[in-house]
Amino acid sequence: MKNSELSPTLTQYSPSSPDHRKPASLGPSGIDSSRSTSFLSKRRNRCVLLLSIVAIVVAAQTITTLLNCAPPGPEHTNGLLSLFTKPGPRLCADLPVSPDHWLLTNANAQAFVDIPHLAPLHPGDTVCVRVILPARKPNVTMIYAPFPNAPWDSVLLDMVGSTGVSVPVDLSPVARIESTIKDSVHIYEADVVLRDVGKYRPQGFIEFRDAQWNPEGRLLPATYKPEPLLISDVLEVEVVDSAESPFSLARYMDLPLCAESSPEGRWVSIGDLPFDASTMPSDNHNKVWLPYNCRLQYITYKEFAQCLVQKYPSVHLFGDSNIRRAMKKITTLGKWCSTQDERNTTGCVCEDYREPFDRFDVGKREVLVNIDPINGGMEASNNATRKSVIRMRKWEGLIEGSNEPWWKAFEPSGRPDPQIAVISLTNWDAAFSTRAFFAQELSRLLNLVDTTYSNATEIIVRTGQYYCCRSDDSSWKRRYSRLRNKLFDKYIIEAFKERFGGARKLSIWDVASLMEHQPFAARNESVVCNSNHVRSEIVDIENQLLFNYMCN
Repeated sequence: MKNSELSPTLTQYSPSSPDHRKPASLGPSGIDSSRSTSFLSKRRNRCVLLLSIVAIVVAAQTITTLLNCAPPGPEHTNGLLSLFTKPGPRLCADLPVSPDHWLLTNANAQAFVDIPHLAPLHPGDTVCVRVILPARKPNVTMIYAPFPNAPWDSVLLDMVGSTGVSVPVDLSPVARIESTIKDSVHIYEADVVLRDVGKYRPQGFIEFRDAQWNPEGRLLPATYKPEPLLISDVLEVEVVDSAESPFSLARYMDLPLCAESSPEGRWVSIGDLPFDASTMPSDNHNKVWLPYNCRLQYITYKEFAQCLVQKYPSVHLFGDSNIRRAMKKITTLGKWCSTQDERNTTGCVCEDYREPFDRFDVGKREVLVNIDPINGGMEASNNATRKSVIRMRKWEGLIEGSNEPWWKAFEPSGRPDPQIAVISLTNWDAAFSTRAFFAQELSRLLNLVDTTYSNATEIIVRTGQYYCCRSDDSSWKRRYSRLRNKLFDKYIIEAFKERFGGARKLSIWDVASLMEHQPFAARNESVVCNSNHVRSEIVDIENQLLFNYMCN
């Protein structure tokens, strides 16, 4: 067969040709080159027209922004950017801050939230969230100052899902010189991991400016006057359903039991659970705490007492009234504040110090409590049978001027080393100590822990209680603030890890995270309690974190 028979000559007729019977000229691939040129020309013209329109729109929006002196919000840019960006997670490091943001002043713009990439996410993906605070006129009368490398402003922000899940946004200053100047533009950002399906919107406000969140030394707590943040209606991030999601509630009961002391999690309404949660302790809003990567099983107080007898003959607890409230639950095998009528009493909601209690003397600096699964816990007597003994040492953190120096808790006692020592700090320290004094005392504490306990003793650091939504205007004038307490916790944890991380077992009992993840309305309930105690229902859940870690 001839080649011409395998590849017959292509003949096309051009209607625009003067003689349509003549074959039009063909390109190298047998394509009509005149049509190709015409098609490419038209497509090029359309592209030029489209780009011209885009350029005009962008220019008009830029001019409008400059004339109005308003911050270029996401409603100006996200629709256009979505044409050129791929969906999926984006880190703040991948998304440069707009140069225009650094030029904003308080005279022409309000503080606002920005989410520079709004593409849909899958469970476990990350979204970048920013808060921009325009520059203000210098205020020379303010004498507050932040800790080194800490922000000038305290901004409370959450990503709140359509299912009610609340994810705190842990903002940090963008690394630029402006972040260190009090009256300059301040931009904060955070990479937020969203694991639950739903539509998320930012909610929050500015708590303090000019480092008033940090009343050091003789400075008194600043008045709590939150400022609003401008949050555009278009700032919505959707986490789409995924059959492969390991965070699905439908898979929760298949997760391994929790073997860590501070698993990340979220609060979920009991009515939204696809499994029976009748045995799980809930808060006063019928929500339960569910970790993402492990299953928090309910361990009864009797089961925990049995666990102590079998695995922990000796435990030391150092802490304040929050440890006392935990021990009231443990020693009564959960009966303290267990009925519906009791849960709304003053002692169960907030202050329990003056209520009668027969298991141990709440006024003593130190008590030894015998624990067993039949009787619970009772203060030890000379003829008591010791099955498991909890040594509870009351202190006011490491502050100066307490009734008894804190370091006396580490004087030699002749008792054998415990299997676990729980150390609770921050609450009194943030309220009454300067950061410099606390750093000095914390170094002393680390030395005493190192010399008092062998490396066989595990150390569990309990965070301070979450503090929110107010300043202490009581006669105590505690120097609490949400950010100050949080940074004290961070400093303590880093110091313990640096000292003991490689030498002995060290864990963090993060009770602050429980309240930090609650919906804002639930957190705001704490303003009625000057002692900053959590309700007894939350004490139960705090204890479950510890029980699961120690006994699973």
